[in-house]
Amino acid sequence: MKNPILSTFLISGLLFGVAFAAEPKSTFIIAATHPFSGKNYNPYTGSANHLAPTVSAIYESLFYISPRDGKVNWILGTKYVWSKDNKTLTITTRPGVKWTDGQAFDAKDVAFSFNFIKANPALDLTGIWKSGVSSVKAPKANTVVISFDKVNVPFLYYIGNLPIVPEHIWKGVKDPVTFTNENPVGTGPFIAESYSPQALRVLKNPKYWMKDRPYVDAVAWMATNGNDAALMMLLKDKADYSFNAVSDPDKHYKAKGPNNDYWWPAFNANFLYFNTLKAPFNDVAFRRAIAGALDTKVITQKAYAGAVPVTDNSGMALGQVKQWKPAAANVLGVKFDTSAADKALSAAGYKKNSAGQRLGKDGKPLPAFKILVGSGWTDFITMAQVIGEQLKPLGISTSIDQQVYSSYAGSFQTANFDMGVSWGWGYGPTPYYLYNQAFSPDYSAPAGKTASSNLSHFTDPQLTKALNAFAATSDPVQQKKLMGTIVTTVMKNQPWVPLTARVGFNVYNRARFSGFADESNPYYEGNSDETTGARFMLINVKPK
Repeated sequence: MKNPILSTFLISGLLFGVAFAAEPKSTFIIAATHPFSGKNYNPYTGSANHLAPTVSAIYESLFYISPRDGKVNWILGTKYVWSKDNKTLTITTRPGVKWTDGQAFDAKDVAFSFNFIKANPALDLTGIWKSGVSSVKAPKANTVVISFDKVNVPFLYYIGNLPIVPEHIWKGVKDPVTFTNENPVGTGPFIAESYSPQALRVLKNPKYWMKDRPYVDAVAWMATNGNDAALMMLLKDKADYSFNAVSDPDKHYKAKGPNNDYWWPAFNANFLYFNTLKAPFNDVAFRRAIAGALDTKVITQKAYAGAVPVTDNSGMALGQVKQWKPAAANVLGVKFDTSAADKALSAAGYKKNSAGQRLGKDGKPLPAFKILVGSGWTDFITMAQVIGEQLKPLGISTSIDQQVYSSYAGSFQTANFDMGVSWGWGYGPTPYYLYNQAFSPDYSAPAGKTASSNLSHFTDPQLTKALNAFAATSDPVQQKKLMGTIVTTVMKNQPWVPLTARVGFNVYNRARFSGFADESNPYYEGNSDETTGARFMLINVKPK
């Protein structure tokens, strides 16, 4: 199918100085809600730094466990077996797979990839080598053996998700932390072709191991400066997809055209994070008082016009609450009550002066706190605006700090913020994955250093002990008991305020393509186009 909007892309490419190849028959166009931060296809530098196609289109993992239903989707692996003591994991790799430079893939590439991040700890973003893995070896061409020095069954999720790179290329990389990998060689369904700060494109891998996939000949990402600009591309039939938090999607998008559609499945939560390394946010009494001043129903309604539900005060995904939230936790949540919050602050030593300003414990007025959000992200900006209004009666002033994605993520990770709105940087088939990545010391760091996912920089000995014990048992009764400790500890300490459900903001223009995931065919959890799970969207969309 000749894509009628591809000419626009090609013209844009010429304007942007990009040398594109001949026009593919079908190009799936994604309207990105942020500019590109640089030509970086290093899959180990994190989504804030590498380009969107890196792990969704170019590099693949062994398997993918869906956070939605726990189903194992086999990719470069075809099966795994645990030993009886759960300390040895044997994985069989897929035969007949080739790297895009023509060389054969085998188990040695897998072992190399794991050992590569061991040798370069800054790249171990999920803490594989801190969480029980003691060795990774490839005794046969199609066999990988992963040994553990302590039981950590849940870590199968992260092991399966590690991007695998070719040993014959990466063994020569001298500085992997700064390596931008501008000519990536992967096993994935697409090959990197063209790049500029405004537009990039990947082409179908003609030697891809999955027969007849992908269905499209190319995928192109067009950079925009935010949600509104990306939405306009969809409305004008200049894009097929965007991960876009549209305000009132029924009114502002779906009702405006017969091909306009969206699918927003809930799988996580959005939070107001506190920088617990910084006063007064290092005081649990201050944090809980702030939480009590926030009406999350109003925040959700203003940000999403009813299209997204309020999340649970535990922070866990809504679909996991019934099974995992203990009854004891229900009394720990801070209820919305502005007057009570005001009194709680005064009782904790944060009094008001005659002008109504909130004072620190030193008697000096508190500064105006910045609320960190992504630049152009209309939903987060709206949340920050409402939060600011709701804190005014407490005598607390705020301002909104919009930063481009790479800077936004970096500010969270290095504790260079006051408060900030973001999602849970960890999710999986149980709440363990969220809490572990959000609060384990393995994912935290001192101020100025980079924490991979503990954005509040909060840790607690009791919480850490419970997380480690959860990982060490496969007994569901024991896991549920430990989860009770985890949840109640988090809720008592309030390192964040759960605000809204986090949904997959999938916005579609169905004019040219079919095969989108939706409630009738939820083949992945619906996360953004730069994630591992989005690979399934890119190999399933089909030209009409």
